[in-house]
Amino acid sequence: MTTINFGVTAQPTPVDLAALLADEDRMLPLLQAVSGKTLDDLVGWCSQEHIRRTQTKLLASLRALVDPEKVARIEFVTYDPDTGSGPRWDEERFYLHHKDGGVTPMKFPDEEDAGYEEFKDTCGRFVDHLGDYSWLAPPRDGARLMVDLASGEFDVSGGNSRT
Repeated sequence: MTTINFGVTAQPTPVDLAALLADEDRMLPLLQAVSGKTLDDLVGWCSQEHIRRTQTKLLASLRALVDPEKVARIEFVTYDPDTGSGPRWDEERFYLHHKDGGVTPMKFPDEEDAGYEEFKDTCGRFVDHLGDYSWLAPPRDGARLMVDLASGEFDVSGGNSRT
C-alpha cells in the first residue's frame, strides 16, 4: 500500500545541503536562475565566511606562537613584495604587545636554538594563515593589523588609499 502525505515537506539535512553546494552540476542551474544582486549577496556571504574561518585559524596559530598569558595583542604591518599582487601582511616583521604595556618586535629563534623545530612547525601554520588572510582581505599599503589574542578581534587601521 502506498501512502501519500499532503502538506508534508521533507527538510534537507545540513549534509545534503553541503553536498549540494559542492556539486557544480547541480548548483550552476540554481545560480543561473538568481538575479545579479542575489548572486552578489551570495558571493559576499561566502567571502565573509571564508575570512571568518581564516581569522579563526590565524588566531589559533598566533596563540600557539606566543604565550597568551603574557602577550595581549600582535601587531602586523604591511610590505609590498613587488610581485604585482599589492601589499601583504608582513610575517617577518611584527610586534608583540605585552600585557604589562611593553612592545617588542617578534624574534625568530635561530636554527641551532632549542625549540626551533617546534617553532618552525607553528610558524609555518601562522605564515600560511596570514598569507591566506592577506589574499582574502588585502590590506592597504601602510596599514596596521592588531589581533587581540583574548577577544579574537581583528582591527585594521591606517594605510594609504588605493588608486
